[in-house]
Amino acid sequence: MSRHADSPTEVLPSADDELRKLIDHACARIEDELNRRAPFLGQKISEWMAHLSPTGKAPEYFFQPRSFPLVHLPWWAAKSFTAEPDLKFLGDVIYSTINGYYYIRLLDNLMDDHGTIEADILPGTAFFHTEFQAVYHEYFEATHPFWEMFRSAWFSASDAVTREAHLDFVDKAAFEQVIVPKLAAAKIPVVAVGLRHGAGWRLRCWEEFTLGLARFSQMEDDLSDWHHDLHHGIASYFLTQARCQRDLESIEAWVICEGFQHEMENLQRELSTLRRLVRSLHSPDVIRYLDVRDTILQTQMVRIGEAFQVIKDVHRILRSVPQTSDHSAPVRLKRRSAS
Repeated sequence: MSRHADSPTEVLPSADDELRKLIDHACARIEDELNRRAPFLGQKISEWMAHLSPTGKAPEYFFQPRSFPLVHLPWWAAKSFTAEPDLKFLGDVIYSTINGYYYIRLLDNLMDDHGTIEADILPGTAFFHTEFQAVYHEYFEATHPFWEMFRSAWFSASDAVTREAHLDFVDKAAFEQVIVPKLAAAKIPVVAVGLRHGAGWRLRCWEEFTLGLARFSQMEDDLSDWHHDLHHGIASYFLTQARCQRDLESIEAWVICEGFQHEMENLQRELSTLRRLVRSLHSPDVIRYLDVRDTILQTQMVRIGEAFQVIKDVHRILRSVPQTSDHSAPVRLKRRSAS
């Protein structure tokens, strides 16, 4: 689950005013409903929602450029399907989606040790789950095919969150079958929008893109959180690749010497795949979003790559200094040679 904390001044440039209003309203609606029905719990949840955001304002959390664009996807999809989106429907979808996100985020934080006050507000999952699901009853009758998709995606995400907590080793198969499906619920609002607007075959294109974006986001999340995950003994695909290296002296050494660059190249390839998929979406918003992600990735590659190069240069210099005693021997950064 993506949980990046970007700079308070960084937002998605494709976040237009109408979408911002819908997200602002959705967050205010959550707080109003909670304060009316469960005021004590509502106050604590409001504080938690604000705490997640780098600005202290709950709606701003959903505009961070490195976060998975969960609420943007249905908005972008609707704009690609019709010139005049149903704003009431989209407002309800975004309200539902934010509730669903908070439900999964609360549980996910508790299960992978990212939690702060989550244990105190765990009963809030009842509210989040109810509001997430209830919205769709107004638009899809009980026998509508939407509900089979809803159950499949929602249960798959819940199963994936649970399975991930029991993984000690994440190989490629586990990454595809467990880690990526953690974001399976992201397709629920996208499919709802497609069904509402009669998208037909184009809906499949949006589902495929959503899955590809989930893969990219989880890979980036693994890379961003690698040091926290290593410290807390949390398995990830990135760290599993490190542990599979022969003659590895340390995980940190591998990340600095080759792992970071290798994963950045993988992320670039994933972005290229997403650019191929976006051609069938007819969405300028998604194209702009991918441009932003590409720029961010390039900036990180340069900035962090330069920092790692400095570390490698310092260790190379230290290794070249004649040693006078065992106590002055520098810590080796290179992997041990095969010999």
